[in-house]
Amino acid sequence: MKQSSPAANFIHHALHQECESARGRWSQALGVAQKDQVEGVRGYRRAVKKIRCALLLTAGGLCAHKRQALDERWALLARRLGTFRDMDAREKKLKEIIVGVPAIHQEAACLVWNMASGAAVDAISGAKSVAAVDAMSGSNRLEVLQGMASDMEHLICDTEKIKFPHLTPEMVAGSIEHLWNRARARADKSWVDRDDAWLHSLRKRVQRTHIAFRLVRAQSGERGVQLEKRFDEAAKAMGELRDISMIRLIQMNHMMLPANIQAVEWARHSLALEFLHAHIAQAERQAATHARQLIEKAFKPNIEKTLRHIALHIHAL
Repeated sequence: MKQSSPAANFIHHALHQECESARGRWSQALGVAQKDQVEGVRGYRRAVKKIRCALLLTAGGLCAHKRQALDERWALLARRLGTFRDMDAREKKLKEIIVGVPAIHQEAACLVWNMASGAAVDAISGAKSVAAVDAMSGSNRLEVLQGMASDMEHLICDTEKIKFPHLTPEMVAGSIEHLWNRARARADKSWVDRDDAWLHSLRKRVQRTHIAFRLVRAQSGERGVQLEKRFDEAAKAMGELRDISMIRLIQMNHMMLPANIQAVEWARHSLALEFLHAHIAQAERQAATHARQLIEKAFKPNIEKTLRHIALHIHAL
C-alpha cells in the first residue's frame, strides 16, 4: 500500500516484515518437535517486540490512543506465551549453573531444583488459574498456541491496515532519541541494592533501544551499526541476568528440603543445596557486573550524528 511519506513507507514496510515473521514463527511453534516449539515461541516474541518498537517510532504520526491500544494487544498476546519462554530459559540457565557444582553433587542439585520448581508451581496455583499452571508445565503448549492463532491473525490484519501519512523522518529519529534517553536515565541510577522491578525496567528499555537501532540499521550508517551491536550485547547480557535472577527468586522462596527425608539423604542433599546456592549467587554477581559494563559501553557514544544520518536516509527512500 502506497503511503504519503518516506517515513510512513519505511515504518509500514518494517511492520509488514515483522508481521510475516510472527506468522512464520507461530507456524514453527506449532510443530511436533519440542525444539521447534521452543524456537518458534522465542522467535515469535522477538517479532512482537520489533512490531511494538516500530509502533513506538510512529509517535507524532499516529494517534497516541490508537498506537497504545495496538501495543497493549500485542503485549497481551506475547505475555500469554511468556511463561513458556521463561520456563525454557530457566531450565537452560540452570543446567549451565549446575555444571559448576562438584560432579559428585550434581545429581542431588538437580533433584533439589526439581523440588523447588514443583513448589513454585504449587505456589502459583494458589494465585492463578489451573489453566495457567497447566501452561507452565508445557503439557498443553500446542493447545494454547492453536487457541491463540485467530487472535494473532486478527491483530496482524489490524496492524497492517494502519496509516500514518503525516509521519516524518525527524519524528522517527526523535522517537529513537526518546527511547535512548529513557534507557540511559534508568541505567544511570545506582546499581547498588537494585530491586527486581528496576532490573526488569532497565532490561526492557535497553532492549527497546537495541531494537530501534536494529530497525533502522540500513539507514543509520557505520556509527549506527556499531551502536546497534553494542545495545544488542547489552540487551543479551540483561536477559542473562534476568534469567539468573528468576532462578535466585525460586531458590530463595521455594528451595528447601522436605522434612521427611532420611538423615543420610538429608546430609547429601543439604550439601548439594549449599553448593547450588553459592553457584547461583556467584553467577548472578558475574552476570550483573558483565551487564553493567556492556550498558556503560553502549551509552558512551554520542548519537546526534547518527540520528541526523537516519533522518536524511529515510528522506531519500
